[in-house]
Amino acid sequence: MSVLKQLVFTPRCSICGQLGVDFCVTCVEKVKPFRARDLVEIDLCFCAGEYSDWLRDSIICYKNGEAKYTALLSYLLRNALESSIKSQNLTLIPIPSSPQKVRERGFDAMANLCTNVIKGSESATMDASNLFLRRTVLDQVGLTAMQRQENLSGAFGVRRVVNGTVVIVDDVITTGATLNSAAKVLKHAGAQRVLALALCGTPKTR
Repeated sequence: MSVLKQLVFTPRCSICGQLGVDFCVTCVEKVKPFRARDLVEIDLCFCAGEYSDWLRDSIICYKNGEAKYTALLSYLLRNALESSIKSQNLTLIPIPSSPQKVRERGFDAMANLCTNVIKGSESATMDASNLFLRRTVLDQVGLTAMQRQENLSGAFGVRRVVNGTVVIVDDVITTGATLNSAAKVLKHAGAQRVLALALCGTPKTR
């Protein structure tokens, strides 16, 4: 391969510009998990990082169907899970994408990440088929807190009984309406403890 072709096709870290990788380990490890602010229906809530800079851009690209960000985002979620939630026998429950979004992207965004997160894990499994959307919901972007709550009210359903500790997994926590709505039906279905894990959100303040 010519030098020109090597320059054209060699990946470059999207953060620092290092050649040879899409995202270098040094940059990725600067993202630190944190406990997110409390939500009414959630026992504990954790995030992989803050919604800014390259992480924000990566999430947006991923949600627009760029599957190449799967490995990066899965790594960040797994790191947050292992460092923040020490419990055993966890069941990850991804927030489901609407059928329309799945068709547009070519994959179910959160289920896709959770599949990667649990690979090789001895403490976590995934249940991607239990929680489902009972009706069409609006895109949450641009909605007020009240509108988000109304939009998600009664939107989720479960197909079978839930046991033990579950971890709801989502991309970004804004008002918490999505997680609260999902947690409520999972508790009614039998979950003893409901935790939440997201890529980004607001840190808990004293």
